[in-house]
Amino acid sequence: MMELVLKAVPIRRGLPSDRQSYITSVFYGDIARLLDDNRLYVPNRPDLPDLAQRKPNPTRIKEIAQYILETYKDGTTFFPPICVNVQPSPTYRDGSIFLPYHDVTLRLTDGQHRCFGIRKALQDIETQQSENLRDLFQLEIGVLIYAGLSLDEERQAFRDQNLLVQRPSVSLSHYFDKRSPQVVIAKELLQRVPQFRNNVETIENSLGSHNPKLLTLSTLVIATKYMFPNLKSKKDLELKIDWATTFWAAAASTLNDDPWQIKTKAERCQQRQETLLVSAVIFQSLGMLAHNLYQEDVPGEDLIKWLRNLQNLDWRRQNKFWLERGLVQVGTTGEPIISNTKITVNICYKILQEFVGVAPVSGLM
Repeated sequence: MMELVLKAVPIRRGLPSDRQSYITSVFYGDIARLLDDNRLYVPNRPDLPDLAQRKPNPTRIKEIAQYILETYKDGTTFFPPICVNVQPSPTYRDGSIFLPYHDVTLRLTDGQHRCFGIRKALQDIETQQSENLRDLFQLEIGVLIYAGLSLDEERQAFRDQNLLVQRPSVSLSHYFDKRSPQVVIAKELLQRVPQFRNNVETIENSLGSHNPKLLTLSTLVIATKYMFPNLKSKKDLELKIDWATTFWAAAASTLNDDPWQIKTKAERCQQRQETLLVSAVIFQSLGMLAHNLYQEDVPGEDLIKWLRNLQNLDWRRQNKFWLERGLVQVGTTGEPIISNTKITVNICYKILQEFVGVAPVSGLM
């Protein structure tokens, strides 16, 4: 009888003796083979009575495959274990579990997108870099094996595994990221631009009235992505960092009353109510404007000259100019509000283009 033998460590997940699980690992190649053989079963079809999974997301599968291909060579592919419900319960002896290959059911309770992403990565590398296929085949992913869960228990496992997970904030995710070149640039700006130093929120996604910071790291990363769209390589990154640093310092120097300096909580709260200059929309649209100037090869020493007309704008929220241009709207309390949307960013960007005097670049939004 053909068996699937896996080195494993038994773990207890409850006081009853039958609540037994195992920790093991499986090769990427075996993940793909088990999926193709329907031995690794994903109960994600809502028309079946054994539904215990969500529908797969093709976009997420593609993103995971790309993540694998970008990270596996230097060993920085970080995956949590997948979770599998084995029916019937496996036999455990001498440090291994033994599964009858043609009779066992491996029901995936968590990690379907990782598994489908692994299979797609193998398919992609077979067509693009077949010489690396064997290396990718031999990589492993951790597996938590549940022994003989009922359908109700399996559904509960799926619910608990997904409901109890908390994603990090976008800002914190960027703060810990060392791969994306735009994120690397944005984090360098935190130290190099005087107005950003100790003045950017790197943990939370938003700035409440209690937070005196100027902007969030997530906003600065978005602005940097607008500044350098489609940037994939870290080649000549230092030159881009220097230019971006000069741009933001130049923009800050052209604004009246130094609005981006460090302030107290009360001062910042009051400032957010009075001026647009500290809104996320402004930083994003400035990033788009920076892209125009970078494409025009404007040297850093000329940026102040190009941006000086920004000081001629009346940035007060109460200024009817912004209402007439559609950048702000009157809220239910009668106060002008600005929504952080692609529409408002694009409106602001076009206004900045008009005042600075640069031609629009298509395809940014």
